[in-house]
This record gives sequence, C-alpha cells and structure tokens, in this order.
Amino acid sequence: MQFDAMVKGLLQGLLAIVMFGMGMGLVTSDFRRVLQTPLQALLGSVGHFVFMPIAALLVIKITGLTGTLALGVLIVGSCPSGPTSNLINYLAKADVALAVVVTTLSTILCPILTPFVVTFMSNTLGLTGVPIAVPYTDMIGLVFVIIAIPITLGMLVRHKFPNFALAVERPYKIFSIIFLIAVIVIVLAKNKENFFRVLPTLGPAMVLHNTIGLLLGYYSAKLFGFGKKQCRTLSIEVAIQNTTLGMTLAIQFFSPDAALPAAVFSLWMYVAGLTLASWWAKHPVDDEALPQAA
Repeated sequence: MQFDAMVKGLLQGLLAIVMFGMGMGLVTSDFRRVLQTPLQALLGSVGHFVFMPIAALLVIKITGLTGTLALGVLIVGSCPSGPTSNLINYLAKADVALAVVVTTLSTILCPILTPFVVTFMSNTLGLTGVPIAVPYTDMIGLVFVIIAIPITLGMLVRHKFPNFALAVERPYKIFSIIFLIAVIVIVLAKNKENFFRVLPTLGPAMVLHNTIGLLLGYYSAKLFGFGKKQCRTLSIEVAIQNTTLGMTLAIQFFSPDAALPAAVFSLWMYVAGLTLASWWAKHPVDDEALPQAA
C-alpha cells in the first residue's frame, strides 16, 4: 500500500513546522558550548553518523533483515537526534545544554550526512539484499527544505521576536510530541498486516539497535574522560533518533515498509528512554566543571 501525494506532502509540511519550532528555541549563544567543549559536541554527532549506522549494520547482519526493512534500519541509524532527546535528557536531569548543542549540530549536519550514509551503506556495501536506488540528490534537497531552512527561519524569528518565540515554545513541544505519535499511528495503520508479520524479527532488532546506541554513547564518552552527567547525556543523544525524519524519508523515497523500522524504533525508544530517565533522575550526579576545549 502506497501513501498518496497529499499524505506525503502533509508529513513533510508538519515536520518542517516542528523544525521551525526547534529553531525558535535556539539563540546564537547556544552554540558557545561547541567552542567550550568541542569534543563533547563532536562525539555526539559522530554517534549519529558513525556509531548508529555501524550499529544498524550489526543489527541487519545479526537478524538477517533484507530489502526495504534493512534499508529502513539504515535510515533510522542515519538520522540525527531531535527534540525528543532533549526532553528525555531534561527528565533524566542530565546536561540539557549539551543535549541541545548535540541535537542542533547533528540536525544541521544531517542534510548532507544522512543521505550520504544511507547511500553509502545501502549501495556501496549492498546491505539491503535487493537493488534499491537511493535518490541521493533528491534526498539532500528534501532534507534541506524540511530541516535546514525551517530551523534557520525559526532562529530568525527568535532573534526578531523573542517574546513571541518564548510564548509559543511550550505549545510547540506539545505539538511535536502529538505529531510524532500521529506519524507512528499512520505508518502502522498503513502497514498493519506487515507490521504483525515482521514484528517478531523487527521488534528485537530495534531493541538491539537502541541498546547498542545507549551503550556506545555512554561508554565512548566515558572513554574520553567526560563526567557522569555528560556520559548520560550523550548516551541518550546518540540512541534517541529523529525517527519522524526517518519515517518521512522512507515514505517519500521508498515505501511504507521502509518506514516500519523507524515506527517500531520510536515506540521502543520512548519506553527505554523514559525508563532510563526515571532511574537517572532518582540517582542524579552533581554538575561537573566543563573540560577544557579540545
């Protein structure tokens, strides 16, 4: 079953609105953290475009997924983080400022890196099991339109009309969560028969993918000597993907089946993320001094 043009356009438009809201929550001073702790910010982005794609490769090999489902796993692993990761870091009493920087940096990089990683993994390494053409140029163009441009416009609105931007910040966050839930429902409704058929394999695969991300994010930060709060932050940032973008790309360029991994990942990442956030919130760590810029 294919999504019609109206549904595809609606998903893209709503995602652009969400990204516009994200931009209204940003000011130029938010980027000072990149200069203060560049290694932390860089590691978070490396997590999205290196760790998670490698984790996707491992999951595909372990579970034996092929075709559009394998491609969908690659798309999930190639997405940046989103507002959800910031919310979970807030609930976990982690380093929210670092979370915002990582989300922002990875989102800015994704118009180039997400299409590149998906194309490289699927075509060059031949992971999908069947020939699937990834429209690299078209994907770059779409991601710029629905991610980069709205965020830039949102930041301009925040700069020109700060009171307005602050007033709508909370409603925008609520809208973002409702939109994500709506996308998951739409994808699962369009694929309900296939969903139950592939769930025994796809469910464990997405749980494994998310778990690997949580572990790689935490222990790679620990390896670099970051504080516990920053380790927790990067664990969440690396493992919580912008699955809304993943589903939108899968539906636009491939098929509803390719969106199933992102939908299942979304369901699990909320369970895992909120559970972990609850545990860490009950066992907080003290704020630690920022390390010297690397």
